[in-house]
Amino acid sequence: MKVPYTWLKDYVETDLEPHALAEKLTMAGLEVDHVDRRWHKVVTARILDLAPVEGSDHLNATHVTTAMPEDQVRSVVCGAPNIHAGDIVPLALPGAEVQSETGEIFNIEVTKKRGVLSEGMLCSPRELGLSSDHQGIYLLPPDSPLGQPWEETVIELDIKAHRGDLFSITGIAREVAAFQQQHLHLPSTAVTEDGKIPVQDLARVTVLATDLCPRFTARVISQVKIGPSPLWMVRRLAAAGVRSINNVVDITNYVMLELGQPLHAFDYDQLADHHLIIRRAEQGEHLQTLDGQDRTLTPDMLVIADTRGALSLAGVMGGATSEVTATTTTILLEAANWDPATTRRTSSRLGLRSEASSRYEKGLDSELAIRGLHRAAQLMVELAGGVVAPGIIDVYNQPMTPRVLPFTIRDVEWLLGYPVTQREVVDALTALEFGVEVDGHGSDDSSASSLHTERTKSGRAKNGSKSATARKPIAQGGITPQGESITSRALRVRVPTWRADVREAADLVEEVARVLGYDRIIGHIPTGPLPEPQRLSWFDREERIRDIVAGMGCREVVTYPLTSREATQKILNSDDAAPLLLGALPMPSTPLTSEQLPFVVLANPLSSRMEVLRLTMLPSLLETLAENVGQGATTMRIFEVGRRYFARGLAEEVADPKRPGLPMERPTLGVALCGAAVTGWLATHQFADHLEDMVPNEPMGGGRDFDFFDIKAIAEGLCEELHIQGARYAPIQHPSFHPGRCALLELPETSTIDSGARVYHPAGVLGEIHPEIARRYDLPRRAFALELDLEGLYAAAIAIPHFQSISRYPALTRDLAVVVDSAIPAAAVEACIRAAGGELVREVTLFDLYEGEQVGAGKRSLAFTIVYQARDRTLSAADGDAERAKVLVALKTQLGATIRE
Repeated sequence: MKVPYTWLKDYVETDLEPHALAEKLTMAGLEVDHVDRRWHKVVTARILDLAPVEGSDHLNATHVTTAMPEDQVRSVVCGAPNIHAGDIVPLALPGAEVQSETGEIFNIEVTKKRGVLSEGMLCSPRELGLSSDHQGIYLLPPDSPLGQPWEETVIELDIKAHRGDLFSITGIAREVAAFQQQHLHLPSTAVTEDGKIPVQDLARVTVLATDLCPRFTARVISQVKIGPSPLWMVRRLAAAGVRSINNVVDITNYVMLELGQPLHAFDYDQLADHHLIIRRAEQGEHLQTLDGQDRTLTPDMLVIADTRGALSLAGVMGGATSEVTATTTTILLEAANWDPATTRRTSSRLGLRSEASSRYEKGLDSELAIRGLHRAAQLMVELAGGVVAPGIIDVYNQPMTPRVLPFTIRDVEWLLGYPVTQREVVDALTALEFGVEVDGHGSDDSSASSLHTERTKSGRAKNGSKSATARKPIAQGGITPQGESITSRALRVRVPTWRADVREAADLVEEVARVLGYDRIIGHIPTGPLPEPQRLSWFDREERIRDIVAGMGCREVVTYPLTSREATQKILNSDDAAPLLLGALPMPSTPLTSEQLPFVVLANPLSSRMEVLRLTMLPSLLETLAENVGQGATTMRIFEVGRRYFARGLAEEVADPKRPGLPMERPTLGVALCGAAVTGWLATHQFADHLEDMVPNEPMGGGRDFDFFDIKAIAEGLCEELHIQGARYAPIQHPSFHPGRCALLELPETSTIDSGARVYHPAGVLGEIHPEIARRYDLPRRAFALELDLEGLYAAAIAIPHFQSISRYPALTRDLAVVVDSAIPAAAVEACIRAAGGELVREVTLFDLYEGEQVGAGKRSLAFTIVYQARDRTLSAADGDAERAKVLVALKTQLGATIRE
């Protein structure tokens, strides 16, 4: 919300300069983003004379003055064709900032153009940010005073959604008046109705969707003359971020910024039967909005229509068929109140945000509609020569009843921790225009409990206007200014209709604290025992995973869990998308197409790129790789700990009986590698976590690119740190990974680790990203990824590892080389060796793999080192030979292996 300082001062007197006022607002709970200056060093000037610049077909050398008598003359070169001697124009002096044709800001400097000195710039409306007009210099009224500075200070606030009342200049002024103990001067809304025909005979309004339109008001204004707005209004609108269009449209925007009530002006002569109908849109109905776009509507959207069809998207934007044009003479002016949820949903689905929708979706005061209608009609009489028809159309389906809350000063003391007097509380609330009753009775001057139950008592005229709101000084120490003691009694507080955010006593305490000042809150050291920390087990688990993976040289990233179906399609390179569910859901018995994936779909997505919750972390990880590689990174090791989300109802075989009907959330680890891997002494250096900053464009001496075993090492490191025994890797076909360079990580359930028949479950997938998918992300080097379900990981982790003493007896080592079918994985051979060796086997290490003519086609040789060690004796050579023989028999029987001598 942009608040021009001089505009604000029309409604409240303050002696604080803009930066001090901004600090005051911030301390009162209104967040100020920044304070800007507009039109610095722009002044009003008169053109004394002009002459063509020699050698140019369009430039003129002018002499301008900013004062009378004409003793301050400047030379300015200008190319606009519409200026003449005697014109009053805006002059940007050296040091001023103006806008270029592309919207960029540039500084004015003293220059020479074709040898002629130019000491400034004569500005068009667009160069000053007033409108889009760039046909010529902005010609000001002839009676404009010379030398008048244009400079305006704008305070920009970040207003939170629950304070819809602050999206207006008068709303901010009300806050300033309360904190500064000043009067609030609201603009007059007195309307002169000079028309001859009552409005009820000129137009008709029918509200069919009464649940979505609490109130609809309208007036008819004839004999309107469309033209430019006065300079004061144009400048105020521009300072608040709105460009001038014409006087009628500018008035509706001005009142919206001033009071917070959006309005819309219809061309009365373009309305069929002069009958407005507020209804739900029909399925497939079309409307061309004021931005020139054709919109397809749905029945959950609200429209203002006539008997021919939709004219406007209620609360969002008007339509092109009934917009005000240069030929418009009669206007139907509308001010209404719309359902916030419907406005927000319509705006989001159509991707159409407007100043009006941003206000309506936060919830507006229905009482504000009639005030805004009166104010706009008044300005159209003054600035557009309009004649207002007698009466108003007011369809008030849901009259607002002010909320009344019980309250005592004990509520304040209990929540804020410092004593207050009843007078302080009453004065603070009445300063913000809350109505207060003490002990069920109205107040008088002697009771110090200012009763503001009827707004007319504080100066409101019968037509709804109000000239001022009295602000009583806050008493200190429980004594009134007259010296009377104040006793604490129960209060009944009537909440103004524009403060829908105040719903309970705690909200009233916050209002009191804002007025009295947060600096009154006293710091206390808490006494008594500290509560036990309540930490979820998964919080600790995920922190542990982060520490482990970061310790292996990876950097954590955080990406959005919201994604799109297209992003998921981008990582698919086969017809079966089921492997994306690995680790989280049982695999369906039949192939799964991408359209059948169990996406959790958002009902009102922010954009088409954020329409579903992710099923996998791979798209966001690959996007992060691509973005960093595109910026010149030569090595990337990233990870993310987050959630994957799965909808219910895919099939009975993937249903989760623990949480019927609710989406499933699975904590997941994603890791991605790309580029140059670092080897040698640097890999163990104490600054290993910064190695990516030390790697040049090409791998350094002895370096290499990442490969499959780098990503596998991360999975093995996790298993080792979590004391997971018996992890195994199996080949798998995955639509995102390179065929033959992809593995399924399977982990045993902890209850079966010590048994002979272990029960394994899939926990994740790892490998090299498919080359085609890498090309889709413009990755110049091979990329590798790991996606691991953390629930599956911890299902295999040993929560409390058991201590086992080191054997006092020496170990015995035997090497063994066997030939097996190429389809048999080395992990299966290792598992067979461990099972046959029993408790004596301490380590089994694969140290050689050979495929070639010496072992025959379809075969390969695997060589292992086996370490035997007993706890109760020293093993002899005969023991080693016997154990080796047992292993050979098991390998031959179970895997068909033969020994390779």
